[in-house]
Amino acid sequence: MKKQHWLVLLFFSFLCLSGCKEEVIVPEGYYQYEKTKVEEAIEHVSFTPDVPQYVPIPVEFIISDPFTIAGTDYEALDISFYSRGNDLLTFQVTEGQFDISDDAEDVEIDASIKAYYIDNGFAKILTWTKNGLSYKLEFRSSVIGDDQSSRQVSKEELIKVVESTHS
Repeated sequence: MKKQHWLVLLFFSFLCLSGCKEEVIVPEGYYQYEKTKVEEAIEHVSFTPDVPQYVPIPVEFIISDPFTIAGTDYEALDISFYSRGNDLLTFQVTEGQFDISDDAEDVEIDASIKAYYIDNGFAKILTWTKNGLSYKLEFRSSVIGDDQSSRQVSKEELIKVVESTHS
């Protein structure tokens, strides 16, 4: 009889483990987004990038664009997250390289990932490479200047999003 109880317990444990999905904990001030749209976009490129687990703006809609970089054979993927207020967070990944401004600040994401950050007054941009792919995360507020009616995203918030792509 005890053997049957163990078998039943083992069966239900297996059922639970196979049906459970890894739950992502979203830090305060960050937002989930519809990951199926991003997964569908990834199906249109030959590589499998790491993607953010959460973003620093509430996402109203997502637009994706797989393309080939002009003059090369490098594939690229552009995923744009828009807020209701029209703030824009763009996540780009390519097999090629992104141009890095001479003014860019070196940023260490972790011991294995070095990134470059620039705030040009119009956009906040973080670029990095991992496993042969180049990534760019760019935030553009719908409001330019000091008007704070739009969500502002800091360098630290962008770094946290990058960290979520590799966790």
